Amino acid sequence: MVEPGERRFLIVAGEASGDAHAAGLVRALRALSPCRVAGVTGPALEAAGAERIAPMDDLAVIGFSAILPRLPRIWRAYRRMLAAADAVRPHACILIDSPGFNFRLGPALARRGIKVFYYIAPQVWAWHAERAARMAKWVDRLAVVFRFEQKIFRDAGVDARFVGHPLLDGLAPEVSEADLRRELGVAPHPRLIGLLPGSRAQEIRQHLGPLIQASRRLSATRENLVFVVALSGAAARETGSTPETAVRDLCARAGLAPPGAPGTPPGWVLRVTHGRTRAVQAFATCCAVASGTATLETALFQTPLAIVYRVGALNYAIAKRVIRLSRIGLPNIVAGADVAPELIQGDFTAERVAATLAPWIDDPSERERARTRLAAVRAQLGEPGASARAAALALDLAGG
Repeated sequence: MVEPGERRFLIVAGEASGDAHAAGLVRALRALSPCRVAGVTGPALEAAGAERIAPMDDLAVIGFSAILPRLPRIWRAYRRMLAAADAVRPHACILIDSPGFNFRLGPALARRGIKVFYYIAPQVWAWHAERAARMAKWVDRLAVVFRFEQKIFRDAGVDARFVGHPLLDGLAPEVSEADLRRELGVAPHPRLIGLLPGSRAQEIRQHLGPLIQASRRLSATRENLVFVVALSGAAARETGSTPETAVRDLCARAGLAPPGAPGTPPGWVLRVTHGRTRAVQAFATCCAVASGTATLETALFQTPLAIVYRVGALNYAIAKRVIRLSRIGLPNIVAGADVAPELIQGDFTAERVAATLAPWIDDPSERERARTRLAAVRAQLGEPGASARAAALALDLAGG
């Protein structure tokens, strides 16, 4: 049954952080007005009440070479969304980041006379800046989450509004430090070192080995360190059900012997945690974090971090030709300065990770200097309430 004044929205979230931000937007929409939301969804959107037209996992690819085998699923999601648009005639469609998919779906919706609201701008300032001008032809309103983006898109003719970053809405550890340590089976005095390899299977395959090897190197000459691999989503579900089997599974996936095996450092302690990413970010002495939203979260907790990333050789060669930035880490881009070291591709080795983390582990003054540099990130992200502000803009566009 349709409620009086109900607004119909289609929505697209193509990866985990977009799903989380889209869920916040949907909750804010529903607080403002009755609405029905359906689209490409993940677990967070569905928990917020959005109906699934296609699963988010159909769109979740990393790198140019990974697109081809996923094309049938991407094409199926595209056809389903257009069919839903024709059947439902939504008041507006909300697109969240994911330019590879949304830059095809958005123009097709606009041609059907459907208003397009884009939330969390694609990073056209990093590649193909001319795409910002093309967006002006089919995007009715754009809500940007970084202050510097508003001018870039407005200069290109897009109706862009800065709403602040949704990470500021309730960014908090999932549990207290005491509870995290209890779950990990760790006493109060050892220092926690966070290892965040990413949320996608492809990222974990590329990143896990160097991160675990770095933890072994650091443990060989230091005591009272506990390295915590923070996993989420499907990656968490694929590991063992007990702490011991989870560690063995991850080490086996990285082709390494687990702690306690012959030849491993006697003081090497490795733990795996699921659904505690923010607690690890908040309470760790320092972290190594795969490039993406998690780096921004870690920076907002002012925890010193090394930003790491590696893709296949072909994808890297292509990316080098199209990406126009000297920095790829979000904390560095937002701050406009090198506030977190970047170890990318060939620079991402166990030796470099260990050498980057070591001063923060060994020297409190180095940690404090890093924390001071990271304070610049928070200052550039506006005020809390981004989801509510974006929802108000979307509802206004939909005639609410």
